[in-house]
Amino acid sequence: MSKTNCNHLLGLCLLSLAATTSFAQDSAFDDSAFSDFAGSLSAEFAEFEAAQTQEWDSFVSEIRAEHDAFIADLERYWGNETESSDRSKWVEYAKNRRIKRTVDFEKNQIRISVLGTPAPEEMQRIVNQQLQAALETRSDQANQEYPIVARMQEAASAPKLPPVPVVAELKELSGQKTAPKAAVALAKKAKIDVVEIKPAPAKKKATAPSKPKRNSTAPAPVPAPKETKATVAVIDLSESWPVRRARKYSDAVTRFAAEMDIPRSLAFAIMYTESSFNPVAVSPIPAYGLMQVVPGSAGRDVTKLHFGKERLLSPDYLFTADKNIEVGIGYLNILDKRYLRKITDPLSRKYCTIAAYNTGAGNVAKAFTGKLNISRASKIINEMSPDEVYNTLRTKLPYEETRKYIKKVTAAEKQFMSL
Repeated sequence: MSKTNCNHLLGLCLLSLAATTSFAQDSAFDDSAFSDFAGSLSAEFAEFEAAQTQEWDSFVSEIRAEHDAFIADLERYWGNETESSDRSKWVEYAKNRRIKRTVDFEKNQIRISVLGTPAPEEMQRIVNQQLQAALETRSDQANQEYPIVARMQEAASAPKLPPVPVVAELKELSGQKTAPKAAVALAKKAKIDVVEIKPAPAKKKATAPSKPKRNSTAPAPVPAPKETKATVAVIDLSESWPVRRARKYSDAVTRFAAEMDIPRSLAFAIMYTESSFNPVAVSPIPAYGLMQVVPGSAGRDVTKLHFGKERLLSPDYLFTADKNIEVGIGYLNILDKRYLRKITDPLSRKYCTIAAYNTGAGNVAKAFTGKLNISRASKIINEMSPDEVYNTLRTKLPYEETRKYIKKVTAAEKQFMSL
C-alpha cells in the first residue's frame, strides 16, 4: 500500500472521529443528515478499497510479467528441460545457468542437472557440491532469483525472522550429522542419465504494464549454450521422507490448530495438497510456503484480525514454516468462524471451508446461488445434507481446480487422522 493511500485512510478515520464528536454535541443534527454523512463516508471507504485493489492487481500483473521473462531466459539455456520453483518443487540455477538443482517434494527425489556431458569425476564433484548447497541453504536464501519472490520481498512489511535450513531433515535421513557427509551419502544413491534438450514449447508472450524501467544491477545475459544434451543425476529419497517432513511440522500444527479450533488433520491435509510439505513453495498467484498463503488476501485478513495490524507478509516470512502454519490455520479459522459462520452443520461448513481456502467464500456461494452472497447461499446450504453440499461443490464450483481440490483435501485428511 502506498504512503499516499495510508495517509488518505488516516484522514478518513480522523474525519469520522471529529464528525461523530461534533454530531453528539449538536442536538439539532437529525438522523437524515447523519445518514447522508454516513453514506458519503462509506462511499469514500469503498473508493479507497477499490483503489487499493487496483494498485495490488497492477503490482501482481507486473511481477508476473517479470517472472515470465525470467523463465523465458532460462528456457534459452534449458529448453524443454527448464524447471522452476513451484508448489511442489524447489529449483535453483547456477549463476551461469549451466547447473540446475531440483528438490522434488512430490516425486520424493533430488535431481542435479548439468548442461553437456561432463566427465564422470567432474559430474561427481558437481553432485556433491550441489547436494551440500541444498542442505545448507536457509529459508531467506531460497528462490531469491525469482522475480515473484524478490519483488514481493521488496514490497512487504513483515518483520525479519531468523532463517532456518530448508531441508535439514535430509541429514537425519542420510544418517549423517553434517552437511558435507550427508551430501556424500546421498550422492552414492545417484543414478546418472543423459537427456536431450529440445526447444521449449511455444507460449503466449506476457506483456508487462507500461511504467518506467527499474534500475538493475543484473549482469548482461550470457549467450545460450549450444549443447543439445544434459547430464542428470537422480537421487531417489527414502519413502519415509514425506512422513518425516509432516512430523517436523507437527508441533506447530498442533499448537495453532488448538488455538484456532481447527482439526489438525484438516491443517495437514491442506498443507499436503497445497505444497507436498515444500516449505519454500511458490506459485504465480502469488502464494508462498507450506500452506500457500496469498499475502494480498489471506495474509492481510489474518494479520488484521489475529495479529491486530494489517501487514503485507514477505516471502521470507512465509518460508518460515511455523509462521506460515500460523497464518494458514488462522485463515482457516477466519473462513470457518467468520465468513462461513452461518452454515450450521459442521461437516457442511468444513467442506465449504476447504473450497473457500482455494477459491474464496464468494465462489463457494456462487456454486449454490450463482451469486457471491454467502449469507444467501448459507440458507440453501442449511437445507441440504453434508453429502449434498459436497456433491454440489464437486460439480458446480466455478473452477475445475477447486472441484478437484476439495476431493484431494478430503481424501488426504483421512491419511493424517492418526499422525
